Amino acid sequence: MSANLSYILADDDEMYRDYTVSQLQQIEGLTCLEICINAITTRTALGRLKPDLLVLDIEMPGLSGIQLVKSLQNLPFIIFITSHTNYAADAFEVDAVDYLVKPVPIERMLRAIDKVKKLVALKTDPKAQDSFQPHDNDAFFLKEKNTFLKIPFNTVLFAESMGDFVNFVLEDGTKKIALVNMSNLEAQLPACFLRISRSHIINIQKIKSLQPDLVQLDVYQLPIGVTYRNAVMDKVVGNKIIKRFK
Repeated sequence: MSANLSYILADDDEMYRDYTVSQLQQIEGLTCLEICINAITTRTALGRLKPDLLVLDIEMPGLSGIQLVKSLQNLPFIIFITSHTNYAADAFEVDAVDYLVKPVPIERMLRAIDKVKKLVALKTDPKAQDSFQPHDNDAFFLKEKNTFLKIPFNTVLFAESMGDFVNFVLEDGTKKIALVNMSNLEAQLPACFLRISRSHIINIQKIKSLQPDLVQLDVYQLPIGVTYRNAVMDKVVGNKIIKRFK
C-alpha cells in the first residue's frame, strides 16, 4: 500500500454519492480511483484497481453492499454507509472498519478515515507483527510505536475483528488495535474469553445480561452468531441457574 490512501466509492443514490465525494475531497491523503453506481461495476473495479479502501453503500439494487463484500476473497478496508441503523451487525460480521449512517457528519467521516490510515500504517510496519504478545494468564502486551503496554485481561470487555486486525475494547472506554486475526487470538486467550460470533470474543466475567441472540457488556450489546448460540449458553449459563426445586 502506498502512503497515499486510494479508495473506490460506491453508492447508487446520486445525491448522497455527491455528498460523500465532496467530504472525501476535503480530506488530505486520499486518492479516488473510481466512483461506482452499483455493486456489479464496483466488483469489476475492485479487481482492476485494487484500492486500499472501499467506501460502500449497503442498499443498492441487484446486489447489496453486504452481498458484494461476502462475494469477495481479497478485501480492501471497508467503510459502510447507509440510511438505516439495522445493518450494523451484518456490517461487522464482514469485518468492516466502520459503519456510518447518512447523512454522515464530516467529523464522523474524518474519524473513520483516520481509523483506516492507522490500520494501513500498522499493516505496513514490519515491527507490527509482534503487536500482540501474551504475558501470562493475567495480562498481555500491546505494542504502540516503540512501547509495549501491559493490558490486564480483566480490563478487556471484548475483542472485535477487523480482518487481519483485532480491536480490543477496554472497560474504561479506550480501544487498542493489534495486528492479529481472530483465530490466532482465540487460541492465545485464557478461559474467561469466549467467541460468540465470527467478529467478537467476549470476556464472560463482564457479562451483564444474556439473551439467546444478544449479550450485554457494559454499554455494549453484541449479537451472538447463530452457530455459536448453544456453545455460548452452555459456557455462560450451563447449570448455574437457581432452580425452584432441588
